[in-house]
Amino acid sequence: MSLSQNEMGRAFEYGIAVSISEYLAAPIQDSPQVREARRCFESCAENEQRKIGQAATEATAFLVAHDNRLSEKNCFVSIQSDQQGMYGDVRDIIVHNTAIGEEIGISAKHHHWAVKHSRLSESIDFGCRWIGIPCSDDYFQRITPIFRELRSRQENHEKWRDIPDKNQRYYMPVLQAFSDELQRLFQVNPADVSRGLIHYLLGRYDYYKVIKENGYVSIMSFNINGTLKWGKRVPLPTRIIEIAQKPRSETTIFITLDRGWQLSFRIHNASSMVEPSLKFDISIIGLPPTIDRHVIEYG
Repeated sequence: MSLSQNEMGRAFEYGIAVSISEYLAAPIQDSPQVREARRCFESCAENEQRKIGQAATEATAFLVAHDNRLSEKNCFVSIQSDQQGMYGDVRDIIVHNTAIGEEIGISAKHHHWAVKHSRLSESIDFGCRWIGIPCSDDYFQRITPIFRELRSRQENHEKWRDIPDKNQRYYMPVLQAFSDELQRLFQVNPADVSRGLIHYLLGRYDYYKVIKENGYVSIMSFNINGTLKWGKRVPLPTRIIEIAQKPRSETTIFITLDRGWQLSFRIHNASSMVEPSLKFDISIIGLPPTIDRHVIEYG
């Protein structure tokens, strides 16, 4: 049985947690998240378990060598619930150093660079949720009839695959309303909104991002608040440069900000059955040149 992308991600989280635990002789705090991650890891084929172990070992050795808070004394490891992301904490694994009262956060990803999977609906004020500035009445007047029509289709138990014009009828109008409203929010307060958007996507806490690819593992330092021991402090944007449609795509926009930031927002349905909401896959496709990244081959 093949595992989903989500399950593979959890398996890699478990691999990182075990590697850190073994390297530092640090216990893993038992929790439902740890048990689920272990189940995903044990469901992987033996060859995939070996690759996860190799990638996790290389990443752990690098982080221990570059962050002295990862000590062989007074540490324990935990895996966080996905619900923490709703409160601005995108870290998957936490190493707790009880001697100094500090936490070292790690975001573990398996072939996956998306940072958020946010929803839009007639009741979701993305401006308020994401950056603390409410959306306008005009935005809701534009999207509400669309989502109410989707609710009617949901009540009829329709499937997305049976709607031939879903891009033109639903995805594109909602995406355009979102783009226009985001542009309006930027114009009201460009610096605060630009910084707030990046904080929403990357979280409130600094962390190391570890991404397993085929044959190599990447370690990146998202040192926005200056609390990490490895990696230069990451500059936040101060203004938006452009919101533009991705070439040859009806469902994706690129948001370009200053200081090297560029974001991709792809809108899509969240399930096979019609629901009165749509979902974004949000990825960072451009980063400040000062951000630190280290790549290690394994296997």
